[in-house]
Amino acid sequence: MSLRQLETLIAITETGGFGAAAMRLGVTQSAVSMQIKALEAELGVVLFDRAHRPPLPTEQARDLLDRAREIVGLYGALKSAARAGGEVAGTLRLGVIPTVSTGILPDALALLRARYPALSVRIENGLSTELPPRVERGELDAAIMTEPGSLPRGIAGRLIMTERLMVVAPAGTPGIDHAELLRAQPFVRFNRRAGVGRIIDVALRREGIQVTELMELDSIESILAMVRRGLGVAVAPERSLTSEIRRELVCRPFGDPPVSRRVSLIEPARDTRAPLTHALLDTLREAVGQNRTTRS
Repeated sequence: MSLRQLETLIAITETGGFGAAAMRLGVTQSAVSMQIKALEAELGVVLFDRAHRPPLPTEQARDLLDRAREIVGLYGALKSAARAGGEVAGTLRLGVIPTVSTGILPDALALLRARYPALSVRIENGLSTELPPRVERGELDAAIMTEPGSLPRGIAGRLIMTERLMVVAPAGTPGIDHAELLRAQPFVRFNRRAGVGRIIDVALRREGIQVTELMELDSIESILAMVRRGLGVAVAPERSLTSEIRRELVCRPFGDPPVSRRVSLIEPARDTRAPLTHALLDTLREAVGQNRTTRS
């Protein structure tokens, strides 16, 4: 049994087919088929039901999958640990929510590249409801997201920052407190499938604030653009509000007391990529500190 065979098994199950797996691995489809046939012969089991198109993983393949991911992850960690001088190296598959990918992430990745040139990060965007299952299945090594009330078993969360939410309204909008601002104009809502969207929805219901919903979006840039055009009011994470936006819009803390969200890095509790994720976590927290200093 080889590492390549296990990587091939993982690629097929994650991409949904032999052809897509071949594209991910940079080999031919026939090479993928040969790897799986060799693995099946060695184990004495059938891993894919070829009567279906595309072939479906059998129960034996699903049973093997978690162990295969663990072995491949351990091998990657071993390679990183073996680097001279303890150099952090490898590729980290990272899921990121939209409000972070335009916030602290670019600064953190710049720090990471300067500090660990042998470490690369492959970014995939997703909502907070989508990312934990992908980490749990091993499709992502880690994810940055608005932390929910609970995480799946076997997934650990490491706090990056706590961030206030702010009501933003067009300049000249009447009202002093957050509730008056929210009632003054149509509401541009964050997607309720997003972590921050759920927090906003719960807080609105808890305070009994009735809003006139205009639209529901999952892009922070789109939401702020709507408000800047005078189309409505919204609630946004504080770090998404640049100094330019603050000069143009009315901004007030959301909620009484002000509502915050926790942004965390989640990863498997049995973390085979620890050197990589810990390096990323350090730079994320450093970027938060630098960003805070810049704003103050």
